Amino acid sequence: MLPGSVGIGALELWGSLFCLIAAFSIDRGKTVEKRENIQLGYLLLMNTIILVFDMFAVTYNGEPGNVSRVILRVANFGLFLTLYLLEIYFLAYLKAVIVNNGGKFSVSFKYLGILLMVISIVILVFDQYTHRIYYFDKDNIYHRGESYVLALIPVFACFALILFIVFYYRKYISRLQFFALLVYLSFPVCSAVVMVVTGEVSSIINISITISLMLMYLFYEIEKNQRMLKQAEDLVEYERVNNQFKNYMLWTQIQPHFIYNNLNVIQFLCRKDPELASEAVVHLSTFLRSYIDAYDMDVCIPITEEMEIINHYLYMQKLRYGDRLEVEIAVSCENFSVPPLSIETLVENAVRHGVAKKSEGGRVSIRVYENEDEYLTKVEDNGVGFDSRELEKDDGRNHVGLKNTNSRLKFMINGYLEVESQVGMGCRAIVHVPKGKKNEVSDS
Repeated sequence: MLPGSVGIGALELWGSLFCLIAAFSIDRGKTVEKRENIQLGYLLLMNTIILVFDMFAVTYNGEPGNVSRVILRVANFGLFLTLYLLEIYFLAYLKAVIVNNGGKFSVSFKYLGILLMVISIVILVFDQYTHRIYYFDKDNIYHRGESYVLALIPVFACFALILFIVFYYRKYISRLQFFALLVYLSFPVCSAVVMVVTGEVSSIINISITISLMLMYLFYEIEKNQRMLKQAEDLVEYERVNNQFKNYMLWTQIQPHFIYNNLNVIQFLCRKDPELASEAVVHLSTFLRSYIDAYDMDVCIPITEEMEIINHYLYMQKLRYGDRLEVEIAVSCENFSVPPLSIETLVENAVRHGVAKKSEGGRVSIRVYENEDEYLTKVEDNGVGFDSRELEKDDGRNHVGLKNTNSRLKFMINGYLEVESQVGMGCRAIVHVPKGKKNEVSDS
């Protein structure tokens, strides 16, 4: 082993391990960049093979014996062969990048690259007999032949072709990819020029290629992370728009429901007591104004505002049902938010579908409280009730208001609605609001 071979061998061992690990860490899933990623993986694997061949070539250079000579011949032949093949794999990677970004890669470039590779391989095969590119002396020491520089002409021609392709398809290559490709081309070419001029060992080219591929892999990781971040942002935006659309669809079902019921109350009061009807109009207009304001904001409202809306509604219902409607309200916490009209829907259901259907009337109780993990609002009535198993039916007709309320709680605050009811036994509905900064109202 010649002086300095240990250091070069160590560098190439480390480089080969890096390339091998990087090759298998590249995402080959069902992504838009799948073909591009696969070709980059092949480049890294090919470079791993190059470094292994060169490591054996460096290690056994100058080692005596026939076995060492055979290893040297195989290692150097494999080294040159894989270097030539690497250029074709790089062309395939470049094609994948261009096609992935909407370009159409010319077949002429592909065939020209293959032609240059075939010329290089033919020269390499003939050199095993002529020894004009490289040879080994009797001490198994590697030497360059008199035609060594000429043998590099097809290699430099292929690099020139790749450089031309990069600039020719510049608009189909991202800025980060363009920089990575230029780095990949410049490092080995500069190293080859230095090697030819100074006569340094050929391993400098392999090490420079490895450094270039490391940088390309680094750029790949940066671009992948940027792409994942963009996808995450797009997903958040999609969910926001989708939830907004769903909320809108839910609102279109709820809004006519409220207006119709309250107009019925006003119509009834207009016949019985115009003055009270006028007062009811004030309550209804206040309710509608609060409703429209909350809808335009597309946000939750404090439970205190929700209770004000409920009070407006119950005021009108008390006017209609009189002593038949008994109301109990207990509020022990007020520092959280709910989707607008989410509690009001439950109160309205309790009055219309529970108490109003009983000739003797009934009681509606509202309790706002909290436990260690949640804020809870319980709306309970002793009306006619229903079979709560009907909520499991997704027919779009039964208990639409309750289902819509549950959906809005889920979309807007990650909460949910719990309903317990039996025929003839009334109904209990509990709104669960998870505690957390998102759902809480500042005291200030």
